[in-house]
Amino acid sequence: MCRLHLYRAFSSANKCYNSLFPFVPRYTPAHDDDIEKINNFVNSASKLLILTGAGISTESGIPDYRSEGVGLYARSSRKPVQFQDFVKREATRKRYWARNYVAWPRFSSFLPNIVHFVIKDLEIKYEKVCCVVTQNVDRLHTKAGTKHAIELHGSAFKVMCLGCDNTVDRHYFQAVLEEMNPYMKGESVMIRPDGDVDISQVVKNLIPSSLSAV
Repeated sequence: MCRLHLYRAFSSANKCYNSLFPFVPRYTPAHDDDIEKINNFVNSASKLLILTGAGISTESGIPDYRSEGVGLYARSSRKPVQFQDFVKREATRKRYWARNYVAWPRFSSFLPNIVHFVIKDLEIKYEKVCCVVTQNVDRLHTKAGTKHAIELHGSAFKVMCLGCDNTVDRHYFQAVLEEMNPYMKGESVMIRPDGDVDISQVVKNLIPSSLSAV
């Protein structure tokens, strides 16, 4: 049995808590009876599929888009780069890669939180989960040890050429960008769920531009 009730340390009825991160909304922990219900559900199941979104990664330090009052859309009027705009416009690709270049060292260093590890245990240790489907590109499920993860929107950790479909590791591509843009400098405090950041106009003309994160 999974014994999910071992995690009851996270529950405390009738209290509201703030996270250490300013972009995680105030929340009321789950009641004991709700934890018991999900515990019984998981223990009675034999093949579960788990779907996750940006909210699972906020406690790892990555903001989400839609949390009321603190999500990216509540704090900024800027929207993520759209795929069609990325494909059609070289200027959009240069702007995207300049911002991603600045954000990558920080974005790639984020670590899984306890929820990622609980899901991994449900798959590996308890053999309850057959697959994890995630909308996230942060690869935190894989970092936690999940073996069967489907990334609906691809991964920020792979880069594909739009001309020939050749795929390379994002860490390798960072080194390529550093070599081709030795004077590129920039920094940003606020990072986005897709690894994007806001930077000054001065550093937006990055080369090359004919690649896409997949």
